[in-house]
Amino acid sequence: MSAAIRSCVVLLVSLCSGVSLLALCPSGSHAEAEPVRIVYADTVRVSASKTRSRLAELSTSASVVLADQIRLGTARAMQDVLAPVPGMHVLDLSGTGAGGAVEARGFAAQGTTSGMLVLVDGMAINDPESGRVDWNIVAPSQVERVEVLRGPSSFLYGSSTLAGLVNIVTVSPATGASSWGEVSGGSFGRGSAAGGGAWNSTRARGSLSGSFANEEGERDNSRSKLFSGAGSLTLTMSPVWNLTTRLLGSDGDRRIPGPLSAPGWIEDPETTQSADDHRRESAAQGDAELTGQLSPQLTLTAVGGGSLRHVKAFETIIPVGGLGRTSRMRGAHTEVRAHWTPQASAAPALLVGVEARAGRLESRYAENDPDRDPVLAAADVARTTGAAYAVLDKALGAGVSVQAGGRVDWTRSRADDPFDGAPVSENDDQRAVSPSLALRWAVPGAASAWVSYAGAFKTPELEQLYDPRPYDLGFGPLRISNNTLQAQRDDHWDVGTRARVGPAWVDGSAYYARSRNELGFDYANFRLSNIARSKHAGFEGQVSMLASSGLSGSASYAYTRATFEGGDFDGRQINTVPKHQIFLRASFAHRAKGSASVELQNVSGQWIDEANTQELPDYTLVNIGVRQQVGALELFGSVRNVANERYATVGYVTLNEVGDPLPLYFPAAGRSFSVGLRLASAR
Repeated sequence: MSAAIRSCVVLLVSLCSGVSLLALCPSGSHAEAEPVRIVYADTVRVSASKTRSRLAELSTSASVVLADQIRLGTARAMQDVLAPVPGMHVLDLSGTGAGGAVEARGFAAQGTTSGMLVLVDGMAINDPESGRVDWNIVAPSQVERVEVLRGPSSFLYGSSTLAGLVNIVTVSPATGASSWGEVSGGSFGRGSAAGGGAWNSTRARGSLSGSFANEEGERDNSRSKLFSGAGSLTLTMSPVWNLTTRLLGSDGDRRIPGPLSAPGWIEDPETTQSADDHRRESAAQGDAELTGQLSPQLTLTAVGGGSLRHVKAFETIIPVGGLGRTSRMRGAHTEVRAHWTPQASAAPALLVGVEARAGRLESRYAENDPDRDPVLAAADVARTTGAAYAVLDKALGAGVSVQAGGRVDWTRSRADDPFDGAPVSENDDQRAVSPSLALRWAVPGAASAWVSYAGAFKTPELEQLYDPRPYDLGFGPLRISNNTLQAQRDDHWDVGTRARVGPAWVDGSAYYARSRNELGFDYANFRLSNIARSKHAGFEGQVSMLASSGLSGSASYAYTRATFEGGDFDGRQINTVPKHQIFLRASFAHRAKGSASVELQNVSGQWIDEANTQELPDYTLVNIGVRQQVGALELFGSVRNVANERYATVGYVTLNEVGDPLPLYFPAAGRSFSVGLRLASAR
């Protein structure tokens, strides 16, 4: 069935002749019910561009997933919201919605780090120690829209945007005041509640939301309990100046099951024993943004903020065993930028900015609990970064414009052992230049096209550089970190178009990228290393159909060819990267203010080893969701993985106790259901 589906989708998106995605999916109902909303690039502004640009003005592959689209689907966690976006590979690492990760365009790290920078209301939520992303910090019901810039954004944001950038925008105030609440429950001990409110007056507007989620998980040793909250307040201080403050906090407690070997991961994934890891994490961050419209042409923005994070965990790496760990992190950041948009069409628009960050990480390791047991290893790490960037946008006439820019980053890190006083490293500096150049053509309200080049980089994470985990293989402690790691550097080329074709919006792009200093694991020396180069090429496309007689739908397809370049595995597909991904959604909205949706997702062409000898089985998932409005009350329900398919989204090959290859898999969740209700009011 998957081959037939793939053929249909390829034929459909090929009508667009070389195109990429835009998550401009329709939502709505029959013509006699609520009006259908179709979002085109001209009408949506994207704050992730730092200038609130319209999608039509972006010279890159981009998507926006709106709240209506999220509620139309079956997503229960934020990572699932990105499943319809072509090229986004959603991983289930624990058999629950709490262990998700997202990778794109073949920049794969199996959830151990991220090639994407993820923001919530403009604040980065990537773990400053490892770069990982906790996609459960906000619930889908708290979200107004999700902005996705597919492809590198280092020329704006610096490190960690090799595969793109995601900005999650929480619910913002509309006219007057509004409030909402939502509760749901379901299989695997799932229970959640969320709520919030927003207000908007002449001089102030603000919003506040929070959520709680509990899930026991399908597997024996899995559990997740998470509280989160987000808030913002904007004050109009004068006709020129506005001040916005934002806060984000979370507290989570999780048991995380480890991978399983064959055949247990298929035959008995719930009860087969595996590593039983624990993680308790608390985080809080906030910032204040002062914006001044100094003239009709000039906007000045100054941002400052800080973050705190505390992690207490027990972690296992097969076959070397487990360790207890505590980490305490604190950081601060500031940025000043100016945006010049001249009234004369012949003059160029200009965005310039500078930013700085500083942070400190303290980590301790013991056999079980570093707060009570003797500390086996420790490291205190300080990191500072600075950057300057500029982007120029010049109209050339006849709908054609050119954009050019670049950014320079400096990073300095130092690690010390607090017990013996000896430095682990002395001022490990990383420097990078990220240029960009793009040519764009647009017909407002009809079509746009672009071709672009961008340089990108990813600085090694603090965990990769200095992690003092003292694993013992029988001949003394062995650390897998490596403070000589260099930044991974990439060159990206992108060509794409967005257009309306009859009753559909079509969006597609093709890309090509080459990476140097690719980070990987060197089994010969059992440590991280810059081990390879890689090539990334592919196609991403989506078609979104205008609703007719209550029927609407979308189809997306991504072909990803990510291969090692040089070395023993030259030309082989990078492990855990799927070659083909398909997502289909069909929805029907009836006159009685209700809707039903069916989703189909197919993933194929995955390997779990560099030699491409251990294949991860292809899988096809079917999800269904229903909603019914009754006055101000909305009832909803969903069933995910209707066919109860046994599948894994990711795996890897390690060595067993005697040094032989050991394939391991992370079983994903089987069939699950959820039901709930939502109450909203406005005045």
